[in-house]
Amino acid sequence: MKRIFMLAALALGGCSMGQDLTSGGAAVDDFHRRMDAGQFAEIDAAAGPEIKATPGGFAPILSAVHAKLGNVKSSSRSGFNDRYDNGDHRLELVYDTKFDKGDGVEQFIYRLVDGKTVLIGYHVNSNALMTN
Repeated sequence: MKRIFMLAALALGGCSMGQDLTSGGAAVDDFHRRMDAGQFAEIDAAAGPEIKATPGGFAPILSAVHAKLGNVKSSSRSGFNDRYDNGDHRLELVYDTKFDKGDGVEQFIYRLVDGKTVLIGYHVNSNALMTN
């Protein structure tokens, strides 16, 4: 019985992975567009409570990251993890991104709720953050 349940869960999860990656990719594109437009407060407002709990606010951090790295020139997904954990559906995406002032690796963590992506984590690793 347990084996049937596990197979069913895997089958259901596999059916939506393509849709999850598509909606996650669109969310990353929207994040980049808004960040390049200086819409840091809008990104913060649309994010989940995990982002809103950032001491000092998330918008000032995004503003500082954008000032150091500049606009996104290109970005490509280099990894992902689409997982369910106790009813919580999370999509973690890793992107290799070229900015105006250097290259970086971005990690986006989204909670998926009713097919919608909600940003709950963002991390960027770039030497340009230290040198610019």
